[in-house]
Amino acid sequence: MSDTSPILIKKGKRAFARAAGGIGAALLLACGIGGQAMAREEVDTALIQQAYNYAFPLYKLSQYRWTALETSNSRTSTTLNRLAHSRAIATPQDRWAAAPIVDALYSTAWIDLARGPVLLDTPDTQGRYYVLTLIDFYSNTFFYAGYSSTGTQAQKYLLAGPAWQGEVPAGATLVRAPGNDVYVNLRVLVDGPADQSAANAVQDGFKITPAATAGAAAAAPRVRPVADDPKNFVDVVNQMLELDPPPAHDARLIERYRAIGICGKDCSWERLPAPVQAAWRADHAKLEGQFLAAYMAAGAAHGWIEYNPAGSKLGTTQMRDYDLRASALALGMGMLGLARTEADYWITLSDSRGQALSGGRRYRLSLPPGGLPARAFWSVALYTVEKEGQFLSGNAHDRYHVSSRTPGLVANADGTIDIWLQPTPPTGPRQANWLPTPADGGPFELFARAYVPGDTVLNGDFKMPPVQALP
Repeated sequence: MSDTSPILIKKGKRAFARAAGGIGAALLLACGIGGQAMAREEVDTALIQQAYNYAFPLYKLSQYRWTALETSNSRTSTTLNRLAHSRAIATPQDRWAAAPIVDALYSTAWIDLARGPVLLDTPDTQGRYYVLTLIDFYSNTFFYAGYSSTGTQAQKYLLAGPAWQGEVPAGATLVRAPGNDVYVNLRVLVDGPADQSAANAVQDGFKITPAATAGAAAAAPRVRPVADDPKNFVDVVNQMLELDPPPAHDARLIERYRAIGICGKDCSWERLPAPVQAAWRADHAKLEGQFLAAYMAAGAAHGWIEYNPAGSKLGTTQMRDYDLRASALALGMGMLGLARTEADYWITLSDSRGQALSGGRRYRLSLPPGGLPARAFWSVALYTVEKEGQFLSGNAHDRYHVSSRTPGLVANADGTIDIWLQPTPPTGPRQANWLPTPADGGPFELFARAYVPGDTVLNGDFKMPPVQALP
């Protein structure tokens, strides 16, 4: 996901429930298996909701994978085992990921370990921050490499599937994936346009190559994901449950979902009773829309929302809140968030009075001495919220964030840092601390990030200061 804000769902469970309410309320009587009549109240539409949210990552990552591997005109187009690099710093025209970070360049890749293991080589980045994550098709990150986890020296890994047996090449470290399908997400720090070429060279140092022991088996044909089609959703998810079986702790859930057609190779759309098919058709259009609706409702009801508060399991294999996991992926458009030890984020759509942030007003955000507690870097960026996601707000000055690495950043005498939010630039040295707001006066949100958070963030003591509206 990009660095988006699904934790709003966690804070807004009631809003989430309201957004999902009423699903499947208009089912008609139909015939079930064996010709027996099945009343609409016998269809567990709440179970459809639960199964959809649980299986949503399998579908959505299949959709992103198809776009990357089966099309030639997308920003992420590539082939198996080859990184697709974003070479330029994100701008308002970049809409392939939600809330794209301006401080880093993204790279992505798709790996099918059913064809055999691969070697991952990371370069010596000479201390430059990067984080490489390996993500399974349940959207759980199972491995980290980089600045805060393994260091920035050159490294070699053998990435193998759960059933692979063989010799690990000399000098390589074995990484065992929980499933055969793996999504690779890489972020490399970039310090503005002047640093872009150097950051591109670092990107080129990351390599994925089939291991010498890799087999030549053909890739399994995939069901093509088709939007707005409940039958296709069920078909894609069941194929993926077969290709990438769920963890053992989810076995009871999958057995429950069998009743509404989600269980793997033993389930299919065709085997479902007509009332269950009708329930899927009635509900499906509303299911993904619930995420943005709940996000907006929760954002309007709170100040700063912390993405990864103490106790959060996002970005790990211990994630068990499947509603939140689904919303993270839906709102992040595949650019998944990180574990809280790697990064923490805060999001707000309102000022200290609870009023929606508006480009027609002036604001000040006063950060503590040194800025946000971060061992790598911090930043505050501004986005507009649309149906498709959160995107950078265009402005004539090409300024989209203020960070610890912003040239000329001015601190107050006590070390605090004021960020000025307004449509026109302030006078004097304050311009270095200026974040332009929408010139059309439209609403916006702020996204604060701390990469490799400090102790006060990790222990839960740090709280984001409110955004103060100015006269």
